[in-house]
Amino acid sequence: FPPLATASARSWAVVLLSSPAWLLGADSQCRGGVGAAARPSMFTPFSAPPTPRERPLACEVARIDILHISKIDQIEHAFSARLFFQLILRGGQRDDDLLRGLNEPSPEFHLRPSATWLLHQFHFPNALKLEYAERKVTKMGADDLHLILRVDGTFLQHFKLHDFPYDSQILQVHLSSHCANEGIAPVRFTWSPLTVKLQRPTHFALKDVWEMSKPVRLDLETLNPSPGRTYPVLKACVEVTRKPTYHLVNVVFPMACFVLMGCCQFAHETTNVEGRLEYMGAIVLTSTAYKMSVSGSIPMIAYVTLLDKYVLACIMICILLVFEAAFVRDAYADSVALVAAIGLFVALQAAFCYQAYVAVPRRAEKRRRGSPMAGPRPARRQSAVSPRRVAPAGIRAEALQRLRGFLSF
Repeated sequence: FPPLATASARSWAVVLLSSPAWLLGADSQCRGGVGAAARPSMFTPFSAPPTPRERPLACEVARIDILHISKIDQIEHAFSARLFFQLILRGGQRDDDLLRGLNEPSPEFHLRPSATWLLHQFHFPNALKLEYAERKVTKMGADDLHLILRVDGTFLQHFKLHDFPYDSQILQVHLSSHCANEGIAPVRFTWSPLTVKLQRPTHFALKDVWEMSKPVRLDLETLNPSPGRTYPVLKACVEVTRKPTYHLVNVVFPMACFVLMGCCQFAHETTNVEGRLEYMGAIVLTSTAYKMSVSGSIPMIAYVTLLDKYVLACIMICILLVFEAAFVRDAYADSVALVAAIGLFVALQAAFCYQAYVAVPRRAEKRRRGSPMAGPRPARRQSAVSPRRVAPAGIRAEALQRLRGFLSF
């Protein structure tokens, strides 16, 4: 079929003749694109990509206010508080990267992050429940940026109740950042004791139970959750001291009365064994029942507190009086037992007062001295007198304050 063969050959010739031109045109376009990419200075101006900052961004603590403390739960080891934080980025207004997207609700991450993004990276590691009442970046002065945080939350705190009800607790709020020290946008906290403002609650709602006489202090530590990753942690700490009047009235005084009432068994004759045992049995059962009735106001913990030791000592004296009533028949031995019982009672009261008004304040002062917390308070001068012979002024003041409260009661 010659006509068909001729038409087919003609069509293939057209394709073959037009293909090189198309390929050459495409190749020239590709080569032009590659050349344009290889020679950017000839076409478009070139800008280098942003790089991370050379040093950690310093957040200077300007102000921390503990606005109020509404609850201190010694059973759940937590407390509720409202706090206000104000941090300063010195010279932040001269940095365009920090000003990018000011106060955006969802800031994006960049190699040079903005101040708003850094503010959203702050969190509270020991917070059980947290609500942000205010979170913003403001311009103050000519150069600085201020990071504002106002939070309401419940914070976990391990309470040490060995000295209950004369214990002192340090309430801590931890502020940290999700930016690791080894990352590309690290943050470090700084402060000056001369310029930082630390404010404790002016109206303490729990002043009938706790006393807040010490200033707010700051501490800086490093959190190491995994190998090779560390995070800065700023701790705002305030110390509260329990007022022991409630437990003195409802626990200590009744138990002391039970012991004194037990000593009244010596008014019976030694031959009246049944009367003595009946009387002392009633005293022991009454003291035990009373201890169970007031157990709701005592912390349920796995170790023995100072108040527990006192209550157990009173019950043990009553039990010893029961054994004395059961086995002692001699009048002289009975009088010796009376003197011994009174001596044990006086020694117990003296030991309790020593622990409450001398040993406990001394341990509290030792913990304060050993703590690395810093605050806007002057450095204490070191006395040349040995601390074993003369108690420090802080211990004496706290002991005298507690002793005055006990004597007034």
